[in-house]
Amino acid sequence: MRTYRLVILLFLAACKATTPTSTSKYSEDLSIHRKALSVDKKDSVNVSQELVSEPYTPLTGHISMELDSIAKIAYLENKAGKYVDGHIIQVYSGNSRDEANEARSKMYEFFPELEPKISYHQPNFRVKAGRFTNRLKANRVYEQVKEEFPKALLIPERFLQKYE
Repeated sequence: MRTYRLVILLFLAACKATTPTSTSKYSEDLSIHRKALSVDKKDSVNVSQELVSEPYTPLTGHISMELDSIAKIAYLENKAGKYVDGHIIQVYSGNSRDEANEARSKMYEFFPELEPKISYHQPNFRVKAGRFTNRLKANRVYEQVKEEFPKALLIPERFLQKYE
């Protein structure tokens, strides 16, 4: 028990704060490395008046040109039409391109007004037809398509609506 007390006492004595060995403070003069700057009061007044009197000119450069081109593209897309929420009928979804082409040609046979299209989202081919913004009309056509294509699905989708 005494040895523990002795060890703790030695430990506390070792943690005692030390006194500094030197009482002088460090200082260094870096003024020789500074550049000399002379400013006249007359010049500073003229500069501030010149800055205020200049008309505003927009910034020019490659970044603003790039942003302008992106804005122009967005404007032309919006002018051509807008994206709307609607429904589309998916007739086929699978890995076979031949089956997708068959489903598309069969769809053209029975429902040419729906304009079926094949899309490829790796690794599946999908045949989709019709673009409906009205859910009731989409359901009516879907019921007719379902008679010929039992695996058909009515899917909510966002598509570009072009105005004529």
